Amino acid sequence: MSPALPLSPDGETERVPGALLIRGDCDDTTWNDVLSRMGELPGMVAHIPGEPLSPVQGPIPRRLLISQDPAWQGTTPVEVSEALSSEGTWAPDLVLIADNGTTRDPALRPLTAFLPGDDDLYRFRVTPRQAAMTYLVTHRPSIEDTLEHHKECGAAEVELEPGESYEDWLDGASEVMGEVLETATHPPHYRPPVAPLPVITQNNWGLLVRTDFSDAPAWAALAEDVDRLDPRIETPEEYQPYVQIVDDPAFAGATPEQVMAIVRPNEDEDEETGEEVVVIADHASMSGSDRTVLVVPLEDNVGWSFRLPSDKVRSMAANLFVGNNDLSDWMNQGSPNGPAVITEKERQAWRGW
Repeated sequence: MSPALPLSPDGETERVPGALLIRGDCDDTTWNDVLSRMGELPGMVAHIPGEPLSPVQGPIPRRLLISQDPAWQGTTPVEVSEALSSEGTWAPDLVLIADNGTTRDPALRPLTAFLPGDDDLYRFRVTPRQAAMTYLVTHRPSIEDTLEHHKECGAAEVELEPGESYEDWLDGASEVMGEVLETATHPPHYRPPVAPLPVITQNNWGLLVRTDFSDAPAWAALAEDVDRLDPRIETPEEYQPYVQIVDDPAFAGATPEQVMAIVRPNEDEDEETGEEVVVIADHASMSGSDRTVLVVPLEDNVGWSFRLPSDKVRSMAANLFVGNNDLSDWMNQGSPNGPAVITEKERQAWRGW
């Protein structure tokens, strides 16, 4: 029998999004490596058998429940799903299991994953860093689409040939969602900010957050670039701002991962919502001669990033909003530098080559 999972705290009336990470068949080195790659994520809590869950803390509710009860050894998605079906048990958006496959691949440390709401419990594989970045955006309405994207890209359904073992099949399975994050020169890694960051409610089609305050003239020039009227297609009387600019010293030195974790969409049904992306004016934006900004997706390939000339931000926000193109079209207009360097293989995949 699988161990019981903790019940939701008394009085928790609103559903709390998040993920469940279970230690299955993996050794100590593997387990510690997985936790190290995931980082000190907000809302992370260890499961203590017999103890109830504590209420969520922070302005954006989310929970990452980590369970390493030895009774989980050898567990399957079906058994975890049954444990989650108990009345009153907190229901995560994503379940992650560190198992033999995680131990066997020290480069990627792929976790077996499934969506609790999926009747078929279709398994896919996702790396710890990709799981961590995905967890940071579980509060967003697009999380269902993002998880379906992971499920499709990291499919891990077993199809054994006659005489083939699961281990043989695993050796030949190559698709892991998040491989690009684990193999990047500077992979994304969340660490708590020194002081709590204010929550950003996105009220416009585009969003630019300033995180470097070292050069006021450079910032003024960049901000002017970002939302400049284009005389070829607009007239002054028709001009409207497309980009919401956050110029708050509270974000000085904030990392892309910290910013993406505190951006929430406007919940007002009468307001037009922003796109699933945040643009960051960082140190490279202020110090570089070409004035670029860092573009960070909040949907699908979360954790990836690329640089874009600042004078293209307004056009990107407007075109994404009306559906003229998608983020991959803009990814190819700048250098893919930043915390997640996108490989040429991934770049070509986005372009459909």
